[in-house]
Amino acid sequence: MLADEVNRASPKTQSALLEAMQEKQVTVGNDTFILDKPFLLLATQNPIEMEGTFPLPEAQLDRFLLKILLDYPSFDEEKEIVRRYTMVDMPEVNRVLKKSSVLELQRLTREVPIAEDIKAYAIKVVMTTRNWKEHLEYGALPVPL
Repeated sequence: MLADEVNRASPKTQSALLEAMQEKQVTVGNDTFILDKPFLLLATQNPIEMEGTFPLPEAQLDRFLLKILLDYPSFDEEKEIVRRYTMVDMPEVNRVLKKSSVLELQRLTREVPIAEDIKAYAIKVVMTTRNWKEHLEYGALPVPL
């Protein structure tokens, strides 16, 4: 799912998107709908300073895997964007994996053995981010499996 300009959505809509990301479900009134697996949400956001935006609270931002800041495109990049949007023949997109294959690959990742010392090292890295205030505003949060 693509949620374009997620911070322009009302807080209630943002809450529904965040429920979908975390709980893999959506609740409408008294009805809860389980989302089909695999579920992935990509979201774009306008700069906070723009009028008509509702900033996401820090407790909700932690549900995103990553944040990529984009600047304006260069002249050549802008030309390429225009070229792609003015093409007569649209490129064809072919499916690479079936849904069942993606789910099987996800299942297999849980079976990969990880040495205890590597797990401990990863936990130490995560915990260090919580105390590195001169470089990070917020540290990593635990991720439920």
